[in-house]
Amino acid sequence: MTNSATGEDCGLRERKRTATRAAITAHARTLTAANGVNGFTVEQLCERVGISRRTFFNYFPAKEDAILGSPVDDLPEDLVRRFIEGGAGTAPGRLSDTLVADFVDLAVGMTERMAMSRSEMAQLKEAVTAEPRLISKAMHGSRETEQTFARIVADRESLPADDARVRAVVAVFGALIQRAGLRFFDPVNTDSYRSILVTEVNAAIEVFSLAAPLPAEPAESAPPFTDTAPADPADPAEDNE
Repeated sequence: MTNSATGEDCGLRERKRTATRAAITAHARTLTAANGVNGFTVEQLCERVGISRRTFFNYFPAKEDAILGSPVDDLPEDLVRRFIEGGAGTAPGRLSDTLVADFVDLAVGMTERMAMSRSEMAQLKEAVTAEPRLISKAMHGSRETEQTFARIVADRESLPADDARVRAVVAVFGALIQRAGLRFFDPVNTDSYRSILVTEVNAAIEVFSLAAPLPAEPAESAPPFTDTAPADPADPAEDNE
């Protein structure tokens, strides 16, 4: 067998694995929206997907993990490619002017590409909010997710993945996305995910735009404060001592 054929087989297996993982998550979300987290079993989910229980646990450790999936799983290749291409032409060592806007588009696109209708999404929002385990998992990204987004930002900006600016982008956006998610998953919310996320991002822009770059170390330490006033050289009381 040639190296080319071996590579094609590996690529096919990986695509099938990715498709199976996506199918499990899509059906888990649909069942959760219709029946609640505790309204179906792993066996019923497996039957929907057409896989065995053993296969299910090769992909996810628990039903809750299958429902939420991973943000990495929800990264459509075309959206990622568009995001990375948006940084083309930026001067070396600088961040692209459209980084923030393009990151918003990427996050919104990921949400909109979830394999659910608007009514199913509304039902899922209620189910997630009612289940503390799910909301906790949903709002706390994994280290794997952070590393994936760091690589994507680094590729776009032609910077090392451990560059301080790349880490800052991922950390700040991660926090903003978590806040937007909490508001979006509120059962009484009627706003779109984009409008919520943009509000959070604009607030951060306003805060950070107030500050000039800070020095790594203070220029000079201020003298310690003391309550004792210095003696007046003209004080007659001191002259008489």
